[in-house]
Amino acid sequence: MNAGHLRRAGALGAVLALGSLGLAGTAAQADQDGARAEGAKISMELEGKEVFFKGPNSVDAGTELEIVNNTDPAEIGPHSFTLVDKDLLPEFSKKAFKECFKEGVCASVFKAHKVDVEKETVGKKLVRAGKEGWDSSFGKRGDSWFALKQDQTFSQKVSAKAGSKLYYFCVVHPEMQGKLKVK
Repeated sequence: MNAGHLRRAGALGAVLALGSLGLAGTAAQADQDGARAEGAKISMELEGKEVFFKGPNSVDAGTELEIVNNTDPAEIGPHSFTLVDKDLLPEFSKKAFKECFKEGVCASVFKAHKVDVEKETVGKKLVRAGKEGWDSSFGKRGDSWFALKQDQTFSQKVSAKAGSKLYYFCVVHPEMQGKLKVK
């Protein structure tokens, strides 16, 4: 990994990276109406200075969900796709992002992934809790995946029950947030 990219994901580094992006990201959720029969895809995107997730608003329980990193980590750093309780999603402010890394869910996600900011390493790219598949939101534990390379993908089934809502965000770019309704 190139020098400095993972450091951006540290408490102060994330705030500085967000400042350079101008907090342009929004809770961009999907522009599709639902999952395709063979599966669904959520991609990590960069347009101008805005980083966001692009994908469906809903999926059927049991759908294979593919996560794709369409960005260049050399340009903006790595990403995570992390399920989180709705009330733990960071608000869109530098202060809220700083608190998230200080003692909030961002710190829990880094700990679970064994992120070493000084060495710029991610010791565990995939973190699972609960059943196999996407179903468990982070408090202290949850489901999360780190994308460290452009065009990197990861797929697994949505194992959450029908009627559930899955909230997700990127721990490196906390302004990247989305929601999936499980049908």
